[in-house]
Amino acid sequence: MITRYFDEIAVGDRHTSRARTITETDLVSFSMFSGDWHPIHTDVEFAAADARYGGRIAHGALVFSVALGLVELRPEMMKAFYGVDRMRFVAPTRLGDTLHVETEVLDATPRTPEDGVVTSRFAVRNQHAVDVLVATLKTLVVRHDRPGLTRG
Repeated sequence: MITRYFDEIAVGDRHTSRARTITETDLVSFSMFSGDWHPIHTDVEFAAADARYGGRIAHGALVFSVALGLVELRPEMMKAFYGVDRMRFVAPTRLGDTLHVETEVLDATPRTPEDGVVTSRFAVRNQHAVDVLVATLKTLVVRHDRPGLTRG
C-alpha cells in the first residue's frame, strides 16, 4: 500500500495485497492474546445455534489486524499508521475464509516539509469478492524531496 514516497502518490492509486486464510490457530491465538473469548468466536455449539451467523466467526479486531499485516509497505517511506475512520464490519469472516485487501488513495495532504497524510479506502475482501471490512485508513508518509535529505 505504501511503497512510494508521498510526492509520488496520487489520488486514484490502487493496490491489491497478497491473500491469507483465517485458521483455527488464528482464532485461538487471538482469543488468548486479546482475552476475548466471546462464544461466537470460540464455542462451536453456541455459534451454531446463533440465528444470525450460524457458526463461529473471526473477531473483527483479528480481521483488521490480519489485513494491516497483508498490505505492503516500505519502512523508509511509511512513517506511521496515522488513524482509521468509519471502520465497519459489513460481513462475517469465517474460519477458512481467505482475505485480501484492496486500497484506493482518496486524498494526499501535505503535513510538514518532511511528510504528508495519505487517506485511502481500505476494503478487506474474502474469496467470494465480498467486502467483510471497510474503512478509511490514514498513513503518514515521508516526502522524497525533504529538507536535509542527502543523496549519495
